Amino acid sequence: MSAHYKSLARRTKPEQIAIFPLNGTVMLPTCELPLNIFEPRYLNMIDDALKSERLIGMVQTDDNASNGLASVGGLGRITQFSETEDGRYLIVLKGLKRFKVIRDAKAPTPYRQAVVDFTPFDRDADLHDPMPVPKAFLNKGNERATLTVGMKALAKTLGVNVDWDSLADIPLTQLIDQTSMISPFKPVDKQSLLEAEPGDERRRLLTGLLHLYASNGTGDNDGRTN
Repeated sequence: MSAHYKSLARRTKPEQIAIFPLNGTVMLPTCELPLNIFEPRYLNMIDDALKSERLIGMVQTDDNASNGLASVGGLGRITQFSETEDGRYLIVLKGLKRFKVIRDAKAPTPYRQAVVDFTPFDRDADLHDPMPVPKAFLNKGNERATLTVGMKALAKTLGVNVDWDSLADIPLTQLIDQTSMISPFKPVDKQSLLEAEPGDERRRLLTGLLHLYASNGTGDNDGRTN
């Protein structure tokens, strides 16, 4: 399936996409994001997406931006869909690649649409590379161990139980991205992780944030200045 998504990410370059603004949530390439959709305008968005290429742009809000949106978001494709008895949609998005928000698009839909540019993130498609990673290379030096120490520190602070053995076979880059998405960081920090270059830059930023949030004793980075 990775080869399929790599090809899909390379050839998918819509100039205009549906936008789902959701603070505290980022969509990283190769990762999966479950969503519970209940607002009428976003139910409409899902209906329209299912009729076409099943694409949705996840973007955080930004009060300092003229359009109220963060400058970078992530494109996701609906891979799973179900409808509840009370009319909600439960979906799973698969991250394809990031995009830069250019401007709002004029559209008759009740949900927002935006003109976007994928050019700055063309290399995101390569993250879907299906080449297997030998287990011996899953730990790149001490980087994985250092990241795990940070993850354990935050988990202890939050009182969360984690099956650490189950994470052993996850490639380091994938572990970095999944942890970046699910960790309870503030929106500004989630955005920084989204915009960071995949690999070492994002790993260093994530490791620092894990320790910083853990040191506050609540998992909330109250001591941070923006």
